[in-house]
Amino acid sequence: MSLIGSADPFWGAATANSNFCELDYAITRYVAEFINTLTNLVYIIYAIRGLRNLYKKPEVDTLRTLPYWGLMAVGLCSGAFHMSLKYHTQMMDDLAMHFATTPVLHRVLTINSTRRTSIISAWILACALAALLTFHMVTDELILHSVCFGVMVTVIGARTMQLVKQRTAPASDSEARRTIWGVVRFAAFIFNLGFYLWILDQWACKPLQNARSILGLPLGFVLELHGWWHIFTAIGAYLFIAVVDHLVSGEDHRELDDIAWPASWAARSVFAGRGEEKNNKEE
Repeated sequence: MSLIGSADPFWGAATANSNFCELDYAITRYVAEFINTLTNLVYIIYAIRGLRNLYKKPEVDTLRTLPYWGLMAVGLCSGAFHMSLKYHTQMMDDLAMHFATTPVLHRVLTINSTRRTSIISAWILACALAALLTFHMVTDELILHSVCFGVMVTVIGARTMQLVKQRTAPASDSEARRTIWGVVRFAAFIFNLGFYLWILDQWACKPLQNARSILGLPLGFVLELHGWWHIFTAIGAYLFIAVVDHLVSGEDHRELDDIAWPASWAARSVFAGRGEEKNNKEE
């Protein structure tokens, strides 16, 4: 539980079930957790970039835009939650997480389905999501919410790897396959790294607070690990959304150049096997 840095918080006492390691109202009385609020801009920036790229394409289906709108909703709702630490904004944040994930899950599960099957699947997922969120808000529990979110992310990751194998040339020297694998591996790595930092932020809160106090501002901001969780998961989520959209839409693999940084770096890094390829050439 965070300490209170201001005696006169604009939003009043916290009513959310979750509070994080950042000192509450330490920077301004108008923002409960300054860094945890500010870092949510990364979700919004990547969502805008993804939507801009989509709207440049001819006849874009609205369903293709939903994951990016969901990513933007995560940034807005999570930002509102960390700004106020109120129960209703916490529920908004939880809802946004599922709103961003469910459309991606639908796309990877119905890629080879007929339009009728796809629509039926969408309604089933929507009803299941509504039931889950209603139960979550009424009972105020966190376990089922977290488990369901984790399962959806895992299924998306596993299905994405299957799609990479199915939709790229199997030859070992396939440039497209190495490029996509590089982006997918990096996205999985950065997403998991963010999760581990989130856990560490909870487990080592007191030592982190002491270290931030010694470092002072602005260096102490570097140890706001929940903020890094926002940055890293925003990058990982955006890359997965972009790659899934690319694979499902069946676009030319050269369209991968439209994906925002660090996709271009990941596609040419050790995550794409470039280091191994270089070593083989040197041998």
